[in-house]
Amino acid sequence: MNNQLYSTSPRAPQPDIYAIIADGFWNGISEKPAKNLAVIVKDQIIQDIISVYMLPNNINTIKLPGCTLLPGLIDAHVHYSSVMGPAFLSAGVTTVRDVGNDLHWILKERSFNESNKDRGPTIVCCGHLQDGPVKYWPNMGRANINADSVRSSIKEHIKAGVDAIKLYDGLDVEMVYAGIDEAHKLGKPVTAHLGECSIEDAVSAGLDCIEHLSGCKAAWSNSTQKQDDVLIDLLLKHHVAIDPTLVIFDRVAKELDLVFARDNSRNWVHPSHLHYWNEYGYPKSNDSQMRLKHQQEILYLKRFLLRAHKSGVTTAIGTDTPFPRLAPGFSLHDEMANYVDAGIKPVDALRSATSVNAKVLKKESIIGKIAKGFDADFVAVKGNPINDIRDIQNTELVIRKGMVISQEKIQKDLKSTFDNIPNDAITLDFLDRIK
Repeated sequence: MNNQLYSTSPRAPQPDIYAIIADGFWNGISEKPAKNLAVIVKDQIIQDIISVYMLPNNINTIKLPGCTLLPGLIDAHVHYSSVMGPAFLSAGVTTVRDVGNDLHWILKERSFNESNKDRGPTIVCCGHLQDGPVKYWPNMGRANINADSVRSSIKEHIKAGVDAIKLYDGLDVEMVYAGIDEAHKLGKPVTAHLGECSIEDAVSAGLDCIEHLSGCKAAWSNSTQKQDDVLIDLLLKHHVAIDPTLVIFDRVAKELDLVFARDNSRNWVHPSHLHYWNEYGYPKSNDSQMRLKHQQEILYLKRFLLRAHKSGVTTAIGTDTPFPRLAPGFSLHDEMANYVDAGIKPVDALRSATSVNAKVLKKESIIGKIAKGFDADFVAVKGNPINDIRDIQNTELVIRKGMVISQEKIQKDLKSTFDNIPNDAITLDFLDRIK
């Protein structure tokens, strides 16, 4: 068997068909990795999964000793910038859901990544944040004065080609109802960061996913099992997924923790974003009681997450990258560790980042699993993250839609992104905050 597919050249010829063999094979669903299996990739698709003993001698083969092969990871909460592509790929993240960006910019970036598979992940996008009359984020947000304007904006977004709709915290109850109703009429799911509208009203209106556990008061306080169960039963009754993004609140709670200044993942963050982190970031508070309150809330959130997960609530996983100290891709590894720290099994954290996220994104028929007919999105890591979730950071190889992407190529692309300040919504909003 040959092992000739690694290349530092972005356009190096690759066989139309090849095989991958790793010591462990995890398909995105099973309880533990399988062994002695080979994945056959043809063009962009998984053609078959067969025993290694049935593999033809003349097929090009990638051998990954000491590694576990997994579906490409999915981050369900991102505000994408063109400078993030290499970092996501390096961390094994082959799909992201962008939940707030300039509509036309993100659609162009989505198309760019599809034409240049080695430059960034697949993008599932929502376009602008649908906000109230005063938008909080000038470039990522879209202001709406009433329910009719929400409907009009959502029609425009869906006609333009978005995959989903994101509602933001400035919308009142009537506007949230209108937004969900309009999106569902046009066949698109809705996720929300709630503020003025309660979780009870949003869920009753048909919300599909809740971001940050916003509006979920029980999750943020020292609630009893009974109080948690009232909210959990509501989520279960209406089939609402949760995307807690614990990692961003963990960063807030530990604003004085110097470990982040020494974190090597900062090397993957564009200088303009690092500048925002350093100059603005989270307000540097001298109130020790407030910091302790934030740290206590992390424990409450983890408690609720575990209870909700055990009760059967659909548990997505996302990060809110690139908010301060959230490096693209690598912060998803941190979020998975938070899930395990909360008491969730590593295999369930991995499911959240693959097959569960795919279902939440309405892409479960093409990504999130290693199965015949699915997109050939893979990450191979040294070790076995089902035994030790920390192994997820040991990326050995990334494949996106059949394209083998070397770390050398990714590093080269990363350096080229640092030459200019990106002109995208999240970066512009960051720089506006500093001004």
